[in-house]
Amino acid sequence: MSPPLDHAAFAAAIAADANAPEAVQPSFPPALLARARQARQLRARMSHFLPRDLLVDPAWDMMIDLFVAAGTGERLYVKDLTLMSGESTTSAMRRIDRLQEAGLLSRHADPADHRRVRVRLTGKGYQAMAAMLDHLFDPPSGAQAAAEPQDFAPGPVRG
Repeated sequence: MSPPLDHAAFAAAIAADANAPEAVQPSFPPALLARARQARQLRARMSHFLPRDLLVDPAWDMMIDLFVAAGTGERLYVKDLTLMSGESTTSAMRRIDRLQEAGLLSRHADPADHRRVRVRLTGKGYQAMAAMLDHLFDPPSGAQAAAEPQDFAPGPVRG
């Protein structure tokens, strides 16, 4: 099991610079950033086996992309999220609006070009993603462990 990460400190650092969109984000723990990248790769691999539009969750994909971008210092804009989502602009904007209403991301006008709007995780968004990534990739223990397969033996036929 991986060591616990100080998510509260990272979430506080993200929240502290929420009003300064150009501020430098804190360095993410490498293990957590690796988990986010692995989750993104898993989503991409799924499309090799099943039709891409069958198992679509653009909001999850957006959150993963925002998480990786925050961890690497990459800037993402509304247009980037819209294009990466694979949805229509209207549908992608609805998802972005809902994620913002939930307090998971924030939008800020780009001071260099007011036609662009930067999108980034909030502290709450970081904490949610960090918790999910921790849960996804940590092996289950105790009562949460996967049940062992049982042999099946049919009982008598009932009339």
